[in-house]
Amino acid sequence: MFVAQPPDVAPVGGADVRDIVIALIITAVVSAPVAWFMLRERAGKSSTIGRFADWLAERDGMPRWFSLPAYLTIVSILAAGFGVWWDVALHMQDGRDDGALSNPSHWPIFFGILGFFSAGVLSIILGHRSKLPARTIRIAPGWRSPLGALIMTAAGLIALTGFPADDLWHRLFGPDVTEWGPTHIMMIGGAVTCILGVVLLHAEAKQIGAPGADSSFGRLREAVILSLCIVPFAFLMEFDLGVPQFPAATQFIIAAFLTGWVFTAVRMRFGPGGAIFAWAVYIVAHLFLMVTVAVLPGVLIAGFLLFLPAALIIELVAAVIDPANKVRFGVVAGLLVGSLGMFAEWGWSHLFMPLPQPLPASALPFMLTVGTIAGVGGGLLAAWHTQKLDLVEARSSFTREDAEKVIGLSPRTPAFWKAHTAGLVGILTFIGLMAVYAPPTDRQGVEATASFTDVTYFNEQGEPLPVNTGDTECDGERRCEAIMTVQFSNPADVQDAIWLYALGWQGREDRSAPNIPRDPQAGGAEGVVRVPMVETGNPGEFQSERPLPMYGSWKTLIRVHLPPTVHIAYPVYAPDDPEILSDKGRQVTTAAGETKELITEHEFLQREVSDDVPAWLWTVAYAIVQIFWYGLIAFYGWCYATAAHGKNKRPDDAKSKPQPATA
Repeated sequence: MFVAQPPDVAPVGGADVRDIVIALIITAVVSAPVAWFMLRERAGKSSTIGRFADWLAERDGMPRWFSLPAYLTIVSILAAGFGVWWDVALHMQDGRDDGALSNPSHWPIFFGILGFFSAGVLSIILGHRSKLPARTIRIAPGWRSPLGALIMTAAGLIALTGFPADDLWHRLFGPDVTEWGPTHIMMIGGAVTCILGVVLLHAEAKQIGAPGADSSFGRLREAVILSLCIVPFAFLMEFDLGVPQFPAATQFIIAAFLTGWVFTAVRMRFGPGGAIFAWAVYIVAHLFLMVTVAVLPGVLIAGFLLFLPAALIIELVAAVIDPANKVRFGVVAGLLVGSLGMFAEWGWSHLFMPLPQPLPASALPFMLTVGTIAGVGGGLLAAWHTQKLDLVEARSSFTREDAEKVIGLSPRTPAFWKAHTAGLVGILTFIGLMAVYAPPTDRQGVEATASFTDVTYFNEQGEPLPVNTGDTECDGERRCEAIMTVQFSNPADVQDAIWLYALGWQGREDRSAPNIPRDPQAGGAEGVVRVPMVETGNPGEFQSERPLPMYGSWKTLIRVHLPPTVHIAYPVYAPDDPEILSDKGRQVTTAAGETKELITEHEFLQREVSDDVPAWLWTVAYAIVQIFWYGLIAFYGWCYATAAHGKNKRPDDAKSKPQPATA
């Protein structure tokens, strides 16, 4: 299977030192104005940033620590999202980067993350000499910050930390071309959760009586911001692009949890039509990403789940159960979203989602079970989230105890503990489901035998050569495509497969090659082909519906996903990669009649990952990333709970009023 060819070149690894220096210079250039602004604000002097923030806040009717940071965050999230949708598609089509900054899609991601991190810092700075909410955090003597600003800054910090952590990860373990790599989750996770800080910041602005918070535009703005909490749909992108590297259950878990949480929360906060409004924001965000990527030449375009059934279900539940009974409403809405709503998404996948979807009907009972559990978790989180926002706003002119009585959440009442328990159970449900069903697993002993028909060789101009009766397989040296048939030794091994299809990806590395195969499902995008494997009628035998590429930079395999989490593959072809020093980097070919045992899929999809790293180092590295990420989630919860229930730490009115800036 692996053709030995010892390489004599440097192995794959981290970024070039030049790229690191350039990134540091850019970070310094972006950070310098923010640092200068902080020094001017602390000295009580005027600055361009401060004057613009005041001008915008005056027209917005909001505190100076809200408007500029909030809008900068939203713009930055959209920029980073565009970059991520571009970047993941490029990796699927072209393979790994030539360099960190040679990939153009990295620039909007980098500047987007710098943008929302700077927005959080600006909000903290703008809190100086401003009227603040009842509960703040002391930054320095005479300087306190709203809690929403801390969430934005923390999210930006972990996302920025993801860049050097990603480079270190590649140096230690080799590149991992998957969206869900640990350090990628740091970057994307920070980007998609920073909006939680803006939501809290808006509630804090409403607490101090900002006139723009309760205006018609203010209500619309708040609804949009809360609806944007749906942006963790970014973690569904590999499914949307048709190359998921994690079990199918995770799609149902993430989709049900997000819709059960965000759509339900917006309906609780904004009344009839709230869930539909949140869905409209989701669609607009997805269309923005689709259109901006579509204008780029030859980039793979993603599909997406509809989510409209979930919104309609939540509106119908609200007609029967009063959303003011948050926990009950959240549980019922989440239960129906995770079951009926996800069943409807399965129907939608027949129309709009790429292979390996739609999943077979036999997989639905399990998928809907985990989806239902996740949906209930999302509904519980919605109850907790909206209760905290209610309480933050209710503290406008009361003590903490008075505010808690307003919404019936005194610490001495069961409702208080019920609210806290709902949020904790909701988020732990999601984390638990992902911990169990996200890691792909292996199954040994599954074997299959290959054969080929319609073997076609091409010349350098991409024109088919005359058929040679002796050509029964592709030799890996010449440009060749063929219909492939695989016969599984034990048909029972794959009879319950969640998906079984052929994938060729990263085939566009040599763009000078003519007539690179195009994927009809992807609008003719080059470098990725997803081909159904059709049962021939013989037990355990499947044949590719179209020819598979077996030459050049293509990496072609038969993907098999067995319930609940098994991901194995029949390697068909991969080129020799001299930068990969292990045997995984040697050329892979498949001979007619060759029987192979299916291998762990990530061993083939992520050939660059080092296989000589001690197990303890993997364990330590994953543990560190998880500690950072779970710590961040806990910090988010602490900020919300502190803003809602913490003892007042706002300066007295005389000290909290804005002071005129001096030249």
